[in-house]
Amino acid sequence: MRGRDVLIVILVALICAAGSFALSRFMAFLVYSVAIAAIGALALNLLIGYCGQISFSQGALLGVGAYAAGNLGNAGFDIFAVLGGGIAAAAISALIGLPAMRLRGLYFAIATLAAQAILEYLFKTVEPITKGISGLTISPLTLFGVRIGSDQAYASIAIIVLLLTWLFLSWLIRTNLGRAFLVVRESELVAKGMGINVGRTKMWAFVISGFIVGIAGALIGFTSRLANPEAFALHLSIDYIAMIIVGGLGSWIGSLIGAAFVVLLPEAIERLGEGLHMADLVFAMREMAFGLLIIVFLIFEPRGLAALGRSLVQRFTRPSKVGEKLAT
Repeated sequence: MRGRDVLIVILVALICAAGSFALSRFMAFLVYSVAIAAIGALALNLLIGYCGQISFSQGALLGVGAYAAGNLGNAGFDIFAVLGGGIAAAAISALIGLPAMRLRGLYFAIATLAAQAILEYLFKTVEPITKGISGLTISPLTLFGVRIGSDQAYASIAIIVLLLTWLFLSWLIRTNLGRAFLVVRESELVAKGMGINVGRTKMWAFVISGFIVGIAGALIGFTSRLANPEAFALHLSIDYIAMIIVGGLGSWIGSLIGAAFVVLLPEAIERLGEGLHMADLVFAMREMAFGLLIIVFLIFEPRGLAALGRSLVQRFTRPSKVGEKLAT
């Protein structure tokens, strides 16, 4: 990303962050929900889309970030509570990444699924830290001595964190480590032939992705004011995988589009049901309709919404054949 592009992204993000204070409470809720989901989707896309390591433990790692940040926040820590959530999730991600040294493909995906189940069990049983099934009540976030209490403020913070995550990952993928991720994704055998330490490269992908996921989990904890085991179950991991598939694997903008799609589509379906005076029926069928729409979409555009958008832009900006003939 060029310097001018970086400045444009920063300017747009700051305008959006400032404008979030003019939003209603519900609109601010939607904004920070999409922004936080996009942060987690960016992290997962780094792991799956850029390094080729399939993981089903995203939901549990978000929970690790939420519980760690919640306990630190309740203990009176400032911004370090959010950073602590990222560090805790990075440490757990490193443990989850250890099987990647020996396992690949489906076998490693099953190992991450087992890690998700283990962490869900720990969330319910390690009561001194998690408060068990009842969940951990989290105090409002405090930044530099200022207590954050409004949804609009959380929306502004989420947008800024999303911007920083985007800029960092855009820079990372252009470094030698980022190029190593891409080589490992295409072929571990070729990566070894090029002198790349495959195990260490995978571990870096897990640690960096885990840290970002932990930050997103911390924001989830502070915005919801509660960390509950049911909120970080397997269905959340599936939602995040859906985000990067729908948006586009290996695409940063696709992560944002996919996050917005997955977060806002159920809300849109529910509002449609209310408008048609079929709220109860639509609410009961919302999850099924959501799944069917994703399946239909993937059949017709498996490369994701980002690729679909690029193809549409190229189609409308490309000179027509008639225009080419007239020009000649």
